[in-house]
Amino acid sequence: MTMLLLLTAIPLLGGCWDRIEMNDVAFFMASSLDKTQDGRIHVSIQVPIPSTGGPTSGALGKTYYVLSASGTNIYDVERKCQQQLSRKFFKGHRRVVFIGERFAQTGIKDILDYYSRDPGTRLRTYLVVAKGRQAAAFLSTDHPFERIPSEEVRELERTEVGTAVTFRDYLIDQERDGIVPVLGAVEIQPPPPSMESKEAESSRQAVFRLSSTAVMKNYRLAGYLNDIETRSLRWVKGEIKHEYLAEDIPEAGGSVGVVLNKAGKSVKTIVKNGKATIRVELKGEGLLHEATVKGAINQAETMDMIERSLNKRIAEQTLRTIKKAQTEWKADIFGFGLAVHQYHYGTWKTVRREWDTIFSQADVSVSASIHLRRAGMIGASLAAE
Repeated sequence: MTMLLLLTAIPLLGGCWDRIEMNDVAFFMASSLDKTQDGRIHVSIQVPIPSTGGPTSGALGKTYYVLSASGTNIYDVERKCQQQLSRKFFKGHRRVVFIGERFAQTGIKDILDYYSRDPGTRLRTYLVVAKGRQAAAFLSTDHPFERIPSEEVRELERTEVGTAVTFRDYLIDQERDGIVPVLGAVEIQPPPPSMESKEAESSRQAVFRLSSTAVMKNYRLAGYLNDIETRSLRWVKGEIKHEYLAEDIPEAGGSVGVVLNKAGKSVKTIVKNGKATIRVELKGEGLLHEATVKGAINQAETMDMIERSLNKRIAEQTLRTIKKAQTEWKADIFGFGLAVHQYHYGTWKTVRREWDTIFSQADVSVSASIHLRRAGMIGASLAAE
């Protein structure tokens, strides 16, 4: 009877009935979203080309191929792209989704509905805004280091040189009370002019630069933070683990380069009678990697002067960043309201609807406390001799 039952169960074991062979699959590596002049969605998809035996090139002499189509929504466009290809799409390897600047300005709420429902979309996929241009340009721009251009943006996001936001991160912040979500912004940086011959200069390639942060208020692009402002944002939000600081120190007659190996913050938000008071303290410990100052680094007075000047500049930069968010966008991208929501929910219920206005009028102060533990292998600065 046991053997009979086992034999009866065999037809129920389907095995790999829905398998797809590797040579029948086309992998998404990246996709872009743009708006056409008539308001339709234009999608481009970057697909790697299988190698034909050569060390670097595929069947068309390139390592990737870009498909494009326009339609009423993303599902419609992807179906049209699938009709152009003999292989079945697989989205699990997609690294990045580029959003054109014009598309981001009109709003990304509708596309999030598709991506959040589509089981083929991975929540670890990075979302970036194509600063100043159409997103499709990023899929067809060759990169000198990566065989697939979108891999360069993914690696930049992973190195934490700027704002790195995945679908998961964005959806979480969008649904939270008291914080306005942001996205990373990438731009194509042309090669700098040089003294080389025209032939040599023409062979140099543009590179991607993850330079800034895109503020997404009410699902729309409101504006950008530059690289210094992005650093201030990430520091206040507690996202910095290590950072590089390069600042002029006029008081010491030069400049310094510092590597922070510890960074922290302390934020206190007090709301009384419909008015908010925000106190931010930035903390850090680092190493002095370069000093062109005139004083002797091995003297305590010089190190104290460098620390005081560095703290003053970091505090001023951070305060300007907060003021910019207050005055230009009325957007709490730092999460001050989120802290009130989490720890003082009774107060938050009374100010929730007016938080944008309350934040824009908040009294903000910033202080910094950065300590330099070492000054390299030598004592006095060579510039002081």
